[in-house]
Amino acid sequence: MRANVLLKALIVGGAAAAFIVPLTMIWGVVKDRSRYRDKVTAEVATSTAQSQTLVGPLVVVRYRERLPAGGKGEAGQVRDGVEVLLPDSLSIRSTVRVETRQRGIYRVPVFRAANGLSARFRLPPRFGISSERQLLEEPRAEVVFGVSDPRGIHAVPVVRLDGATQEARPGAGLGWLEHGFSVPLPADAAGRRVALDANIEVMGTDRLLFSPIGAITDVELSSDWPDPGFVGAFLPDERTVTARGFQARWQLSRFATGIDDAMARIRDTNRSEAPGFLDTDLGVRFVQPVDVYQQSERAVKYGILFVFLTFVAFFLFEVLRRMAVHPIQYVLCGAALALFFLLLVSLSEHLPFAAAYLVSTGACVGLVAFYVGHVLRSMRLGLAFGGLLGVLYGFLYVILQSEDYALLLGALLLFVALAIVMIMTRRVDWYRLSEGG
Repeated sequence: MRANVLLKALIVGGAAAAFIVPLTMIWGVVKDRSRYRDKVTAEVATSTAQSQTLVGPLVVVRYRERLPAGGKGEAGQVRDGVEVLLPDSLSIRSTVRVETRQRGIYRVPVFRAANGLSARFRLPPRFGISSERQLLEEPRAEVVFGVSDPRGIHAVPVVRLDGATQEARPGAGLGWLEHGFSVPLPADAAGRRVALDANIEVMGTDRLLFSPIGAITDVELSSDWPDPGFVGAFLPDERTVTARGFQARWQLSRFATGIDDAMARIRDTNRSEAPGFLDTDLGVRFVQPVDVYQQSERAVKYGILFVFLTFVAFFLFEVLRRMAVHPIQYVLCGAALALFFLLLVSLSEHLPFAAAYLVSTGACVGLVAFYVGHVLRSMRLGLAFGGLLGVLYGFLYVILQSEDYALLLGALLLFVALAIVMIMTRRVDWYRLSEGG
């Protein structure tokens, strides 16, 4: 007879473990819906513009020179060279307006950024080309701007050099800066200071980044989007985030960005490769307020724990009140718990996550409380069981909202559950209970 309680416990434990299969299937549904959402986002980005990275302004100097003859007296070869000069100071003021594009049930943030750039160059004589080089023609200089997705430039950029408006031409003309535009720089600009101002409007999705190429770079970014995610190699020095939007500011020098080392590498290596400063960008990602699929996926990971704790509570009611509960009744309660997660995923696609969680919890807790009340022949116990289950779901919601403390809260939940079981069964004589059952 001693094996009765043990056998029932093993059956209940096996039934709880079996729910790993349906919970895994639900987890797969969440992943599939998340991938479909990402596909829709990519489609919107393809039809508008993708993430944008703004590079520039750069002064690009192109020249043609004759190389010295070799030791055997053959004629010197002709080579086309490129020099890139960076601004002494760069100031960027960007105002971003975000709107959402809907595709089916999904909304994708699309931004429009009005960027005002102000740069100051101190150009060396002959644009820094050594007088020892045998130039075949006068060097040609231009100011180049790079943008990662040119489809986002709907309006013609306005560029002013020393107050005079210049005509922008599409194309950057550099192997490592594939897309962009440029304006010509007069030959008499060599050996003097040049002031540049530009207004560039770009459209894109997901994120907006800038390259801090100035010896001193100052970036101010403001937007009406209330959920920014600051990305890149540098976090803002100042930030203000409210329900109406955000403001952020970066102030950097060449000592932090390593611009000089990056330019030295590009001079010494293959000029078709991207220089290092393209990896030191800064900016913002326009994050969706609540990623329902990430929240749902994390909730499903706690599914087996909730099934197990519910079965333990059900088992304690059965043992302590000497009532026989069939394993099928355990399975039906477990099925209601598993369906909670499927309801949560489906409802959160149409409702705010908190509202979807509340509706799913109310439906499942109400169903389980009604069923348990009839199984235990006491609606009072059914309501008590439902209340306990509601507390568990409330605790799960707190865990989902506290990602940094999820492990700690989960461990505390297990400890409290174990403590309650041990306290409730501290006077139970399991041998006599089995013999009397």
